[in-house]
Amino acid sequence: MDKQVTVDEKIIFEIDPLEVKVNKELPRQRKDLGEINKMIESIKTFGQLQPIVINRNNELIAGGRRLAACMMAGMKARVCYKDTVDPLAMREMELEENIQRKALTASEEVLAVAELVELKQKIYGVKAPNKEGGFSHSDAAEILGKSRTSVVEDIQLAEAVRMFPELSSCKTKSEIKSAVRGMQRISDNIDALTKYEETIKRSDKVVLVNRNALEHMRSMPDNSVDLLFTDPPYGIDIDKMAMSIGGHTGGDITTTGIKYNDSAENALLLYASLAKESSRFCKPTAHAMIFCGPSHFWTIKTMFNESGWICSERPVIWIKNGSGQNNNPDAWFSAAYEMLLFARKQESKLVLFGKPDWIQCSPVTPTQKVHQAEKPVDLCKELISRVCLPGGYLYDPFMGSGALIEAGLHMKLLCIGCEIAVESYAAAVSRLTKLEGL
Repeated sequence: MDKQVTVDEKIIFEIDPLEVKVNKELPRQRKDLGEINKMIESIKTFGQLQPIVINRNNELIAGGRRLAACMMAGMKARVCYKDTVDPLAMREMELEENIQRKALTASEEVLAVAELVELKQKIYGVKAPNKEGGFSHSDAAEILGKSRTSVVEDIQLAEAVRMFPELSSCKTKSEIKSAVRGMQRISDNIDALTKYEETIKRSDKVVLVNRNALEHMRSMPDNSVDLLFTDPPYGIDIDKMAMSIGGHTGGDITTTGIKYNDSAENALLLYASLAKESSRFCKPTAHAMIFCGPSHFWTIKTMFNESGWICSERPVIWIKNGSGQNNNPDAWFSAAYEMLLFARKQESKLVLFGKPDWIQCSPVTPTQKVHQAEKPVDLCKELISRVCLPGGYLYDPFMGSGALIEAGLHMKLLCIGCEIAVESYAAAVSRLTKLEGL
């Protein structure tokens, strides 16, 4: 060792960087040096401002990037022992080192970046325009080998992770950002709930209920509904499907973070209860239109027939304009349509008769979806126009984000909607409070 100086009661040594032992067993050893040229130039110009931390055996603890820069610059390395560094400064160096580790999760990395910036600004102050000293986001970017934009984004994501610890389960920063956007939409929707009493409920045009559908159906009065129009879970085990909406697949396909329980077992139980209860609460003149998957269409039709409904032998087909493309040679043909069960009571009459049992309509684009199973309002308006006159009662016990209810209101129906998921319920309230005339 060549020289020893005392700085703020910390003992800092200058040694040949080759004397520092890089122990592969140390957990904070840096394996990726990133962009180091800027640090080399900085050390040559201003010297090594931050010492490298070693133990009494000269083994590296923190400062692998600084050590490498000194080696490449052909300069002595300024080092200190761990036990001579105050806890605040030690944490500062640990953070710098830890952020470079490959093992950090996305949430750990953004939290470490945010803490590092906060700590350095606590130690050195916040850099102000036209003033010397202080620490800025640009300084953090240079130290970490990141862009300033990346550092600012990490700090913003860290704030979200601190507020919502469940975001720690996200595997990538992109997932955190996507979840944050979803949470923002949920927050906006929940804000709309404050308007519920003053707008929707007071209008007497619609009643929305945040409740379990099975419970709510049992509470519906006998012979009170003109049109049962709903989109229950299809029972297609969506978790196992390789679908893509907004870059997500399977059970994660949602823009709001709402998880969709779509198992076959759960779905068929819902359909069985729906068939039984709807036969009671629907009027003798009522119709039913129920979206359902092709794998269970005949089973559901049997349930409704046995419950007192008269079901059409054929499904109503919604042909999705602009969909159905599939470039995978190992896959089945792409699904370009969906099916509805159409049923009626004994005394029912069609409003618009002579219409075909298929409708062409473009689906809701992924970027505009609030709920992954959302149906286009125009499609729903066309279906309603065929079976129900203005002033009738529409009931949707699986409301989701409220697309079917919105269509019913456009068609001058009185609507009742039920949804168990508070996120979807809030989205429906938000959507419907924006409609003119409510």
